[in-house]
Formats: sequence, C-alpha cells, structure tokens
Amino acid sequence: MLKIDVRKGLLVAATLLVAVPAYSADQEIWTMTTPQGSCRLSFEEDPVAEGVLSTLFHDGSCFDLANPVTGYSMNNGDHTIILYSTNEGLTMVGRADMEEPGHYVGVIGDGEELTLIQDGGKPAPRPVATPAGSCPTYVDGGCAEPSDVDSPDVAAGVTSIQALTRMNIRAMADRSGAVLGKLDKNQCVTVIGCVEQNGTTIWCEIEMGTYRGWVLKRDAGKIYTRNACG
Repeated sequence: MLKIDVRKGLLVAATLLVAVPAYSADQEIWTMTTPQGSCRLSFEEDPVAEGVLSTLFHDGSCFDLANPVTGYSMNNGDHTIILYSTNEGLTMVGRADMEEPGHYVGVIGDGEELTLIQDGGKPAPRPVATPAGSCPTYVDGGCAEPSDVDSPDVAAGVTSIQALTRMNIRAMADRSGAVLGKLDKNQCVTVIGCVEQNGTTIWCEIEMGTYRGWVLKRDAGKIYTRNACG
C-alpha cells in the first residue's frame, strides 16, 4: 500500500524546474488549490511509472515543497484522480473525487483540502474517446437507454430525473453558476424543464423544496441523470 508522506506530500511542483514551462492553448489547463494557494497544471499523456502519467505545472513559484506532484492516474472511470510523487519511488500524495465534470474535491497530505477545477470548459483529463457509431454512455458505465439520452418530455408527463452520481445544483445552467446545493447519487427530483446548449449539453431546472436550481443532465461525453424515477 502506498504511503502518504505528511510533511512532504502536500503538493507540488515546478519549483524543481529551471524555468516555467511554456504551454499551448490546446492543453487542458486545471487549477489545483490547497491551503497553500493555487497553481495551474495540465494532465499529460507521458508515463512516469506503470499506470501513472505525468503532470505539468505552469506556475513555477506557486509552492515550495520537497515532494512535488509529478504524476496522476484516473480511477473509477474518470471519477477519481490519484496524485503521485515519483521523487523517491512511487508515493501517493493526494486524491480527488468528481463533484461534477471538471470539478474534483479531495485531500492532499494529512487531510488538507484539495480542489481541482478545469479552466475553460475543456474535456476532463484523459477523456475516453467514444468511437463513431457507439452508444451514448452513463457516467457510471454502460450504454444509455434511448429514453435517457435527451431531455425528459415534461409535456408528456415525465416530470422527474434521477441522479447517477453526486452532482452540484447551480443557480444557472452553466458550470460557473453558484452552487446552491447537491444531489446525491440515485436521488430523484422534480424537473421543471431543460435547455440544450451547443447540440451536446443539456441542463435541467429542478425543484428542491423551497428553491429551484440547475443540474447537468448530459454533455458531449456522458449522461448524468435518468429520465423519470423508478
């Protein structure tokens, strides 16, 4: 079992580099935040150990610690990001679980809070490409039922959706919207209506007791709710 080094494993990175690396607009840039501050990084495709790929930090003076994060792996589909240091063998130094696509929350070192937030609305790290002609997939795996692919037909009496993962409820139909609350996995809620964006993304307005908010039903990669509860 990989150990977490309490003093050295909090994080990070590029202070061991001679210069801040350049990055292109095509790279997926994420913001990693701990009690020490925030840094921008990319999840790369180059292996640094068996089953572990490299990280690339873009802020050379963000942290100054002896045991930097140099690698990562995706577990549980794309629901969990495990962070590693490879300075002295392979050491797990942090973990973050998906709150919603592009937003992960977890711990680093000895239980310090960690967030990873994707900038610019680009795909999650190491997205699994969907081959042409293959089925749309649920976030928890498997081909989606045709009845769950599109917005629920509220006019026809489909007035509820069921969350397939833990999700944020936002004040508007956008990942930048303020978080009003959360849906638990398998929770069923009343749906008021839905809006489609860019031909691939659907947000649904739901009713939660004394307030309304928006949840992500699907994006170009995954489907996050079922239509109707049963």
